[in-house]
Amino acid sequence: MQVSAASGRPPTIAVAIPCYNEAAAVGRVVDDFRAALPGAEVVVFDNASEDDTAAVALAHGARVVAVPERGKGFVVRSAFTTLRGFDVVVLTDGDGTYPAEEAPRLIAPVLEGKADMTVGARRPVPGAQAMAPVRALGNVLIGSAFRVLVGPGTGDLLSGYRAFSRRFVESVDLRSEGFEIETELAVTATAREWPTVEIDVPYHPRIAGTESKLRAFRDGRRILATIVREGFRLRPMRALAAIASLAAVSSGLAYLLTR
Repeated sequence: MQVSAASGRPPTIAVAIPCYNEAAAVGRVVDDFRAALPGAEVVVFDNASEDDTAAVALAHGARVVAVPERGKGFVVRSAFTTLRGFDVVVLTDGDGTYPAEEAPRLIAPVLEGKADMTVGARRPVPGAQAMAPVRALGNVLIGSAFRVLVGPGTGDLLSGYRAFSRRFVESVDLRSEGFEIETELAVTATAREWPTVEIDVPYHPRIAGTESKLRAFRDGRRILATIVREGFRLRPMRALAAIASLAAVSSGLAYLLTR
């Protein structure tokens, strides 16, 4: 592993777990990641939970950092600020949907110098109904919009399971407040041409007693707005051409439907 070999010391790894009302799941998640990555520091970023998330995380050996501003973007920004100096930062959710045992595979390309960001591409466990159909469709549409307006990105644009190099964590200036944060991370990697590796991981149903904080249509609009804004900022001519083409198709369909 390049980090260890180059510095003569073991690589330092942190696991960041954003949480809002995840008391039913966070203990198991902390235990699983401590087992999968012995020696890593596991840090729960408690987003003003109204249950015992913080107390459960502490009881299972995690460090807890309070993030009072509600929204996943605020939490990830806090994680990046707090965890500067680590060779690798793993980002995961606190609901048990991402398998901790896949973390070594996720961090390997970063430690080997092959990636500044790795993305755990979600593959729902067959028959487990881990991902609602509307979200699966939304992921396809959002990914398509990203490829058209911004660039290739990754297949699973919205995965919350990622690993980052020290350069990535210490160089970015994140501004997102909500679930558009994953889009901003993808935009950053694309714009700076930082190598990104996608690794298939099983995606499990959330642990009983937790519920999704994402609202498909509300957050989907925010994510698409981010893609459009960044598309015009990074590749204005490409974005204009795409919008013009969409407008032409829409006008053509409207004409045919009114005849």
